[in-house]
Amino acid sequence: MRMGLYIVLAVLLLTGCSRNKVPDDVIQPHEMGNILFEITMAEEFVNAYVAKDSSKSREAEIQKEYQKIFLLHEITEAQFKESYDFYRSHTGIFKTMMDSLNARAQRKRNELYHMPN
Repeated sequence: MRMGLYIVLAVLLLTGCSRNKVPDDVIQPHEMGNILFEITMAEEFVNAYVAKDSSKSREAEIQKEYQKIFLLHEITEAQFKESYDFYRSHTGIFKTMMDSLNARAQRKRNELYHMPN
């Protein structure tokens, strides 16, 4: 009876840990963080500079920037969307990744404006 309890606990522990594992077909967290960081920068660039040109479509320009990022990282838009959906459905991993992304952005702002940490 006691051995059965240990087996059940071990299985629960292992399945609980495997929920936080990122499958091989999903863009791994560090790389996904880099991609999201670049996407954020691209959106800010388009909003700050390109969107002021009334002859250009904001959405079309953002899509062009996305395609450059996907090409740079050697991924497709479909791979990005599938990976993004995975992270959105795994809130613990997504929160950790977004917290890291926020910390990175804060460090960049501090460097840019010469602010102390």
